[in-house]
Amino acid sequence: MPHPSTEEEGRAETGLFGPSAVTEYLQQVVEQLQDVRDGEPSASIPALARADTERFGVVIATADGHVYEAGSTRDEFSLQSISKAFTYALALSDLGAEAVHAKIDVEPSGDAYNEISLQPGTGRPANPMINAGAIASTWLVPDSDRDLRRDRIREAYSRCAGRELAISPEVLAQEHDAGDRNRALGYLLASAGIIEGDPAQALEDYFAQCSVLITCRDLALMGATLANGGTNPLTGDEVFDVDTVSRVLSVMSSCGMYDDAGEWMVRVGLPAKSGVGGGIIAVLPGELAVATFSPPLDRHGNSVRGVLACERLSQDLDLHFTHTARVSRSTVRASYPIDQSPSLVRRNAEAESVLAEHGRDGVVVELQGDLLFAGTETAIRTIRDVAYDARYVVVDVRRVDVIAEYAMPFLAKTRAELQAAGRTVVAVASDPGFAGSFGGGPPLEVFPSRAAAIKWVEDALLEEHGGPECTPSRVRPVESELFSRLDPEDARALRALTVERTWTAGENILRAGQNFAGIHLLVSGSVSMSLRTPVGERVELQVLGPGMSFGELALGTGDKQHVTLSALTDVTARVLTPQALTELEQQDPALGLRLWRALARDGFERADQQWRDAAVHAASSDW
Repeated sequence: MPHPSTEEEGRAETGLFGPSAVTEYLQQVVEQLQDVRDGEPSASIPALARADTERFGVVIATADGHVYEAGSTRDEFSLQSISKAFTYALALSDLGAEAVHAKIDVEPSGDAYNEISLQPGTGRPANPMINAGAIASTWLVPDSDRDLRRDRIREAYSRCAGRELAISPEVLAQEHDAGDRNRALGYLLASAGIIEGDPAQALEDYFAQCSVLITCRDLALMGATLANGGTNPLTGDEVFDVDTVSRVLSVMSSCGMYDDAGEWMVRVGLPAKSGVGGGIIAVLPGELAVATFSPPLDRHGNSVRGVLACERLSQDLDLHFTHTARVSRSTVRASYPIDQSPSLVRRNAEAESVLAEHGRDGVVVELQGDLLFAGTETAIRTIRDVAYDARYVVVDVRRVDVIAEYAMPFLAKTRAELQAAGRTVVAVASDPGFAGSFGGGPPLEVFPSRAAAIKWVEDALLEEHGGPECTPSRVRPVESELFSRLDPEDARALRALTVERTWTAGENILRAGQNFAGIHLLVSGSVSMSLRTPVGERVELQVLGPGMSFGELALGTGDKQHVTLSALTDVTARVLTPQALTELEQQDPALGLRLWRALARDGFERADQQWRDAAVHAASSDW
């Protein structure tokens, strides 16, 4: 039968990056536990007794439908007692919690799963996860006008798995032949009034639900449906409501692993259900489900390798419910190409044209909150996804509060595989030492601001796709942005009125509050435009390069500078001084008017671009 596909599988087919770091981790777990030889397959029926003891699979399915798997994850086995959790959910959905609770309690029994016992006084089974309670749950599910009970039950399982599941005729026949102990429980329930009438059909339907064939991957998606509040994350099918799922997971927490439930919650800390077919399902609500499959069982009837794998994942990935109680926002705050969020550097027309064409080859991924396992998995998946179409990925971690110890190797592995595929990952971090967390390999570029990282990516794209005109080291005034708006003759006439000035790196050129000091045409070097916030913090607004102009904005603000301009490198500029402008207006007012028109157009175009950038960054953080 076909399995639902995932994006992980589709991407893997391209062979571009290979398996995710999460998949490689699961492969290591399977390899390291494969040689565990403890336990034996269940001898309850021949189909289970002859199971291949070498088969071992582990799957993680996230609450948003992403699947990671390793080992024997596509081999079918019978659902067995794991079915109890889902039939109980169906009974709750059909009848409501009060009616079901009147027939089945929710207390841990401390007994083996097939113990013949009912509670004194009420006659109720202790909980729906032991056989007596499970048979009662099956009886509580009514036939519908369209389907018999067993078909409704199988359909519910199929909706959780996201594919049509089938009942094994061989397993069903063997369950029927070996079912005397369960028949005893059924008739005991009938004698106590829990089952009303003849329990024979309910028993046959119980045998059928245990005989449904699934894979480890199916089981993980069934768990992910519970993790997602009852909605299958791949199909979007709402199988159960949130209240039903809450009750089912609560009972799984205390009763799902039979007489080993207490130790399980201490060691693993996840609501879980096991089956003698070798499967285990464990759920971290709101985040993910883990499924394992390995036939050899321990004395409690739980898969030996499955228990060890779940313990390993819980410890390595901090999945224990006491470690993941902190509620966090979505880990990926935003993801966007750099052409929607350019750097602070003003580029010339040639450079802007190149970046408009190739800007989507760089993408920013902003992270926030806690990088525990679910957050790390989402971050890795997003980084890999954007890197399929972009060769430069900027990862901004400044809003991340907590980075789990295991998260860094996952991120480092992801960066290494992207590097091997010709991608470049850089980071924005408050701590310059963040690069040291990535271990060996080429040093990770770390920038203090998103603007600086994006500038680095822009420069790389311009170097690759543009010519020397995109990043000139020197531009003549007549070729500057401002003067190029004029006729060449006008530009030459104005050039003759300018004087050359120079500044050394680090020197202030113009200060906020200073009187208008002329129109500066940047010939060479880089200039930073900044201002101070009300609390005194310096904020860089823009970086100017050769061919740009500055100082003219004071003409529209009462002849006062509102920003500070500083030399980032040694700078040379030609300056049209206030005195030269006054003489120009007196001696050649027509040329002066044409200059003012050029200034106005330049100013309006700059303002328009800044408004567009502001719209993109309306929901973004400070730079």
